[in-house]
Amino acid sequence: PLPPPPSPPPPALPPPSSPLGVSVTTDASAPDGGAGRRHQRVLLDASQMTGDPASTLYDYADSISLDAQFHLVDTISGTALDQAKIIDLCESAAASATCAIGDGATTSELKLLQLLDRNDTIRGDPLLDASEIEDDGAGSGVTVSHANKVEIVARSVAILEEGQTLDELAANVTAETEQKITQLRENTKLQGNLAFTSLVMFPPRPPPSSPPRPPPSPPPPTPPPSLPPSPPPPSPPPPSPP
Repeated sequence: PLPPPPSPPPPALPPPSSPLGVSVTTDASAPDGGAGRRHQRVLLDASQMTGDPASTLYDYADSISLDAQFHLVDTISGTALDQAKIIDLCESAAASATCAIGDGATTSELKLLQLLDRNDTIRGDPLLDASEIEDDGAGSGVTVSHANKVEIVARSVAILEEGQTLDELAANVTAETEQKITQLRENTKLQGNLAFTSLVMFPPRPPPSSPPRPPPSPPPPTPPPSLPPSPPPPSPPPPSPP
C-alpha cells in the first residue's frame, strides 16, 4: 500500500502588530494680511526681541516640552524672482543657515524663511539686500522688507489609544499644542494674536518586520512494516498409478 500523504504545514504566524501613531503639525502665527494667498500664514511679532539670542525661544520651548522651530521672515518683491538663487544667497549670507520659501510664492513676491539656530541672534533687518539679489541675476526691480515676524512650527507625535478616533486624537493634540504656544508667547517677548492652521495627521510607516519564519519541514514518511516472505507454493501431487 502507498504511504499516507504528509500533513500540510501549519500556517505562518502573522508579525506582531505595533501601536498606531500619528504625527501632527501645527503652524502658529498672527495676521499678515497678504491677499490672494492659497495658504495665508499668521506670524508672531518679534520686534521686542531684536538682538536677543534665539536660544531664549528654544530654551523656553524645551522647558514646556514643546518641539518647535523658529523662522525669521523676509518679504521679497520684484520681477522674475528666482527662488533657487535666492535660497543660495540666503544660506551664503548666514553661516550654516537653512532657508526656504514660504507657501504662496510667485515670481513677483515671496517670503524667505530663515530657520533660526540656537546660536543665532534675532535680527531686525533684512538678511539680503536688493542689490545682492539683482547682481546675482535672481530678479529685477527688487525690494526687500523685514517686519520683525517670526514663524513658529510646532510638531507633536501621539499614540492612538484603543477606542479613540483620529479626529479625537487630533483635537486633543492640537489643544495641547495651542496651549503650549500660548505659554511661549506669554512668557517671552513675542507678541501678536494667535491663530493655528495646517493640521496634518497621518499614521506613520510601520516598522520593518522580520521575514516570517519558514514552516517546519514535515517529518519523513514512515515506511510500511515489512511483510513476512510468502510460503512456497505447494508441490503438485504425485501422479496417480495407472
